[in-house]
Amino acid sequence: MHIRSANLEDLPFIEKMLFEAFFWQPEMKRPVKREFFAQPEIAKLLGNWGRAGDRAVIAEEDGVPVGAGWFRFGTDEDHSWGYVDEETPELGIGVVAEFRSKGVGRQILKTLWNVAKKDGCKAISLSVAPENFALKLYESEGFVKVGESGTSWTMVLKIEKE
Repeated sequence: MHIRSANLEDLPFIEKMLFEAFFWQPEMKRPVKREFFAQPEIAKLLGNWGRAGDRAVIAEEDGVPVGAGWFRFGTDEDHSWGYVDEETPELGIGVVAEFRSKGVGRQILKTLWNVAKKDGCKAISLSVAPENFALKLYESEGFVKVGESGTSWTMVLKIEKE
């Protein structure tokens, strides 16, 4: 597996992975993608991608994208469910169903942690449903629950300086 920095041409795949991250349970009823992304709280997650501080990576297997991870900064007025503060970017990860539980998400997470560290971030945050199998990954990498937003947990991973 190879992980590379994403570019604007990767945005459709990143959107696909955002959709996968939301509808991670196979039995979940999936809405029409156009309607899903038209919701204001969803549209802002990747809207105007390329702002200062936006970062994304793509995981590829034999040159084929199999997962994506991204983070962006929110503000007190404009943020998502994993928001902690204006200094902590909110992380998202999506993996193609057939490649889940094979280490793809972990590699994406570790790569983005290093990107955030190089950018000078003190922590990264995310939002996850407590029943999501990805919770085990996040906990194993050191994320801790700091709050709840709706039915999801807000979790933070501190970034230690060397």
